[in-house]
Amino acid sequence: MMAEATSNSEMIRRRVRRYDLAVPIEVIALRSGVPASIPGRTLNLSQGGVATVLAGELSPGERVGIEFQLPLIRDTIQAKAVVRHYSLMHCGFEFVAMPAEQESALRTWTQMAADQSATMAVKPAPQTLKEKPTGVSGRTRRSSKRPHGLRWAILSAGLVVAVLLAVAWWTWNSGWRELESDADAANHAPVAADVPSSVMGQRIVHRVDPIYPSEALQAKVQGEVTLEVLIAEDGSVRDVYAVGGPEQLRSAAVDAVRWWRFEPYRVNGRATPVHTLMEVDFRLDR
Repeated sequence: MMAEATSNSEMIRRRVRRYDLAVPIEVIALRSGVPASIPGRTLNLSQGGVATVLAGELSPGERVGIEFQLPLIRDTIQAKAVVRHYSLMHCGFEFVAMPAEQESALRTWTQMAADQSATMAVKPAPQTLKEKPTGVSGRTRRSSKRPHGLRWAILSAGLVVAVLLAVAWWTWNSGWRELESDADAANHAPVAADVPSSVMGQRIVHRVDPIYPSEALQAKVQGEVTLEVLIAEDGSVRDVYAVGGPEQLRSAAVDAVRWWRFEPYRVNGRATPVHTLMEVDFRLDR
């Protein structure tokens, strides 16, 4: 029982132990049903969660998707997470779902970080060298060289740690520059214009009729499905989400409108993305 209790306490300590990490991170949150990307960088990481600084606001309890790259690890970490605390752009996430291979990559990185911390904590023991008497044996001379071997081992370990830190620093800086470039591009991206459905309905140049779901036909379900649609500058549908109407009919409506095409909407002569609401009507008497 004592061994089991000790093992459990060790597992708890490993679970909550955090390691300093500064890499770019992207957080995906739903805003009015539309995914919104929030850039930021990590502060520290554990197997159970990550602390970050974000260029946006979140609410405790909000569920999001996150994505970041670990130094020296090939796989990108993608996970579902929940916001545990948020204050002045500092946000703490708890992982709630992650693919098995990425969970393994995260476990590998935290083990590497733990080994690195242990290596950096190693210090050479104080040595007191006494003057050897004349005529010391060859065995005594060999043993006197052991402290030098220990120093070389420590120096080698320190060199490895320095290389790892340099690689991590370079990865973070290059990734942060890319993050800043992406954020700058996002700031200059055109803002979607809110346009009434009556206006965009007249600009449809290609329409795909929905396929009536067989289950809805058998249950004689009919009605109007309301969709929130984001239209790109070229008139194609970038994103579409059902926000109202019978549940049995929503998926069919989304699948159809995804292939619609609109005449590009222009503001001051320049094509611009559009946010609008569209309705798809399902009737059994047609």
